[in-house]
Amino acid sequence: MLPQFQQNIAVILPLSGRQKAAGESAQQGTLSAYNNDKNKKLHFIDSNKVDMTTLNQQLIELEVNYVIGPLLKEKVDEYLAQTDLTLPTLLFNMPNNGELKEQHMVLSMNPADEAIQAATTLSQKDFHHPIIFSQKDNVSKRIAQTFANQWHKITGSTPETIYVNGGATMQNELKDSLDVSSSQDRINNLDQRIRQKINSEARNRRDLDMIYVVGSPNETRLLKPYIDVNISPFSNAIPIFASSRSHSDNADKSDSRDLTGLQFTEMPWILPSKQQNLPLKQLTETIWPNRSDSLQRIFAMGYDSLPLIDKFLMFKQYPYIRHYGQTGILKLDNNTVLTRSLLWGSYQRDKVQEIAMEKTD
Repeated sequence: MLPQFQQNIAVILPLSGRQKAAGESAQQGTLSAYNNDKNKKLHFIDSNKVDMTTLNQQLIELEVNYVIGPLLKEKVDEYLAQTDLTLPTLLFNMPNNGELKEQHMVLSMNPADEAIQAATTLSQKDFHHPIIFSQKDNVSKRIAQTFANQWHKITGSTPETIYVNGGATMQNELKDSLDVSSSQDRINNLDQRIRQKINSEARNRRDLDMIYVVGSPNETRLLKPYIDVNISPFSNAIPIFASSRSHSDNADKSDSRDLTGLQFTEMPWILPSKQQNLPLKQLTETIWPNRSDSLQRIFAMGYDSLPLIDKFLMFKQYPYIRHYGQTGILKLDNNTVLTRSLLWGSYQRDKVQEIAMEKTD
């Protein structure tokens, strides 16, 4: 029996410098998928030490067949600027300036993907009047705007977007946006005009049927109870949905009762689900119990990279192919960028569980 062809794969990551932790997380994920595969040989290259102008010669000497990385945007730009680098490459980031070509494929962790997915799914669930609560940082604003644009594209209507500050002003901003403050003002005005005490309760506006939250886990833990207490008992409960920015694997280890009912999108690696590689997840939690959410997501990217290399040519030839990975359900869009569909989770009785929101293909 003839031996199988061995693949030499170069993996370009920041293994020194400020982003060393991110590079090592991606490296550990790649090695977890590698599992001493005799048909593959991995060559890790530090993107902070390599000279991109001589990288091609180094890859030729290593007889490299595929490249994974770089991870950082500026290094992706430097890599794409080298016209002699023509190997099939799975990039870990979108370029700022460089041009993507046929030999490139990008594993995009673009948060806009899940905003598009959420707006598409929820607009088909008989919701008609959403409101978006978003933090004011640039990433949150971009997610909120993408959700609003996709909703408008599908339904023809544009959701109202409320940008909230954190801290003490949040509750007042929330009351104003739900018209609870106006209702309370009317009650106070009526009390002043008549002498008899009236038992009354402020009402929220009645033209909303869902809320989409874009914010950090800490801000969402403050915002969700504010929403709950400001919904009038005379109104139907307003479902609250969120992006993965609102969810923290680490925060789930503490009391999450205030988040009960919150539904959100999340990658399989973070969300307990059938698609999650549970034995590996439990092992990594034992080895790195305090690893941040962002580094966990980068680990999942590294883990997905090797099976994506195996499917590289199939993705290019057959765009209907899907990969059910730890970062999501991946498909190739426009022959260059892998977009993700995430799972849906919900907080129920102080725990997180997967819920069925849409069909997957």
